Amino acid sequence: MTDKRYKPLGGLQQFQAVYKTRNLTTAAQALGISQPALTQAITKLEKLLGVELFDRSTRPLGVTRYGELLVEHANTIERSNTELHKSLEALKSGSGGLLRVGCGPDWIHDILPRAICAQQQRNPDLRFELTVALNNELHRMLDRDAIDCYFSSISDDFMGTGYSTQILVQERMTVIARHDHPIHREQPRKLKDIADQRWAMTGEETFGRDLMKRLFGDEKVDLPIPMIETNSVSAMINIVRYSNTLGFLSQTHLNAYPDIRAVSMEKALPERLGGVTLRTDQEPMAAVVELLDEVRGVIDSIRVD
Repeated sequence: MTDKRYKPLGGLQQFQAVYKTRNLTTAAQALGISQPALTQAITKLEKLLGVELFDRSTRPLGVTRYGELLVEHANTIERSNTELHKSLEALKSGSGGLLRVGCGPDWIHDILPRAICAQQQRNPDLRFELTVALNNELHRMLDRDAIDCYFSSISDDFMGTGYSTQILVQERMTVIARHDHPIHREQPRKLKDIADQRWAMTGEETFGRDLMKRLFGDEKVDLPIPMIETNSVSAMINIVRYSNTLGFLSQTHLNAYPDIRAVSMEKALPERLGGVTLRTDQEPMAAVVELLDEVRGVIDSIRVD
C-alpha cells in the first residue's frame, strides 16, 4: 500500500547527472537543458525531500550524506520505474500481464484450453487466470471486476444493460444417459414419455435448468423433480455416468464423455447459444481481443474436423 505521506520523486535524472559530473553547467549540457532549469529541478527535489543533497559551497560540488543516501536508492527507484513502464506497455499490447478469464463448464473441454495455449505460445510473458463457474457466479465476478471477460451459455433474459455479448457457438442440447442405459433400446421418445424417469439436474439458477423449464413448459409437461441436484455440471455428468439417471447436456459436453449417449428423441431439442460477455463501460484489453480471435479460430477448426 502506498504511504500518502510520501510523494512520487521527480528530478532523479537531473540529480544523478549532477552527482556524476559535480558541475551544474556540465550536467545541464549533458541533459540538453538550461542550467536554471536544472537548478530548479534539484531545488524542487530537495524541497520535496526536506534535505540538501549537494554542498554548494565547494567546487566541484560536494554531496551531502542525504545525497549519498539518495544515490543508494536512485538506481532501484529508476529500475522499478522502468519495469513499471515495461509492464504497462506489455499489458496494453497484450504481450504480457495477467488475463483473468471466466468460463462455464462447456468451454474447458477443448475450445478455451486450445485458444489459451496458442495465445501464450505467441506471448510467453502473458499469464492467465482461468476460473470455471456457473453463469450466475461468472456474472457477479464480472460485476466486481474480478475477471476481464467470461465465456458461457447465453440466455436472452440473463443480461441487462452495461454488458456486451458476442455469440460464438450454436449447438444442440441433448437428453443424456449412460451408454448401457435401457432407454437406448427403445424407440425415439417424447418428453412426456421420459418425464417419469430418474433425473440428475443442475441447480435452480443454472442455465441448463432454465432451459429445461422452457422445454418442458413448451410441451406442457411438468418438469421432473430431480433425484439428485448439484451446482456442478461435472458432478451431474458423473452421476449420470455411474447411475441410471438422465441428464440434460450440450453436445460439446456429450462429445467429451464416450460412456454417455444422447437419448433418441422424436423432436429435436433446442439449441444452446454460447459466447463471450464483457462490460461495456471498459475498453477490452488487447489480450482479450486476441483471445477472442484464438477462440474463433479453434471453433472454426472444430467445425472443419
